[in-house]
Amino acid sequence: MTTGKSKTAQHRESMVNATPQRTLVLPLDISPEQYGIFEGLADSYNRMWGSLVSWCDSNRSVNRTRMQKDNYARLRAEYPELPSQFVCIAMRDAAGAVRSWNSNHPKRRWNLKASRRKKTINYDLRVMSLRGNLLSLSVTHGEKRQRILLPDIPGWFDRRYSERKLNAAKLVLDPDGRNASVMLVYRLPQSTPIEHGDVLGVDLGQHSLTMDSRGGETSYSRMQGIRRRYAHNRKTLQEKGTRSARRRLKAMRHREERFIRDVNHRASKRLANTPNVSVIAFEDLAYIRRQARKGTKTGRRRRNMLNQWPFAQLQEFTAYKAARNGVRILMVDPAYTSQKCNRCGYVDARNRNHARFDCLRCGHSDNADHNAALNIRDRAIQNLG
Repeated sequence: MTTGKSKTAQHRESMVNATPQRTLVLPLDISPEQYGIFEGLADSYNRMWGSLVSWCDSNRSVNRTRMQKDNYARLRAEYPELPSQFVCIAMRDAAGAVRSWNSNHPKRRWNLKASRRKKTINYDLRVMSLRGNLLSLSVTHGEKRQRILLPDIPGWFDRRYSERKLNAAKLVLDPDGRNASVMLVYRLPQSTPIEHGDVLGVDLGQHSLTMDSRGGETSYSRMQGIRRRYAHNRKTLQEKGTRSARRRLKAMRHREERFIRDVNHRASKRLANTPNVSVIAFEDLAYIRRQARKGTKTGRRRRNMLNQWPFAQLQEFTAYKAARNGVRILMVDPAYTSQKCNRCGYVDARNRNHARFDCLRCGHSDNADHNAALNIRDRAIQNLG
């Protein structure tokens, strides 16, 4: 891989070679007695997970071989009620959590909080089975495997991923003490990469959520309008400050997140399904939010815009959807893509005036985001050699 790219960019580029997975979330109809059994298992699992995270932080290591050598015997003695396979699963879970924390918080590495309140339990095929709609899950020693009848798998999932194979599951207990759900993780056959096709450059911006080098566009105005409405309502409720206002704020936050995810899913699906394309090129924007830090010359309005810009989620959604189609993702250097004239190559910040691009040297005029998408495409073609 090209040096100088962020780890996030390298991860997205490598998705086309990874084994694709899809997760299906299904509600569980469990009895209060079963909920109590799973709750006890989750409490023990979370304590064990916290112990392993503390070990990773203090030893500054996520090496699984060393982790197993130092902790397996101790954890088996401390948690005799848990089957041994849960120790191995918790090691994978803790090491992955610490690795993710270190990647996302480079200035606070090895400082992940060694506790979690969410009642979740990870399962692999050694401690679970699924025959038809009958799910069997292992629990603590002395208790029989819990058998739960799942609802029917949605028809669209069955048709789209008919060659799936079950790989793992995650049990999630709701804090209300009544409901639960299970996330079934399936592996899919790896797609054959497309060898011959065009390079599609994609610019992500504030005037258009996406603009590609072929002229395809996803408007950002609807998302901005709805987010402004949420911001106004949030400000009003915060000023009110009552208990009901705080409950309303919590519900509204999740609703806004779901709306943004839906918009990004739609945009990424359109990009990943663009015909006759073998490579989709994005800018590597992993460090752009450094401009939003306090103390920089960036104004308050631009800081807010950068902090609320959901570009990373959109790139991630496009990467895994494109990998399923055999389309490769390429991340390029974002320097001057919005200031460079695609026709003559002249670079000047004055070339761009909001949504318009007018070159001061050759007079070339275009939509600013389309001009940037063409520059991203050309830079990707250069990187491909």
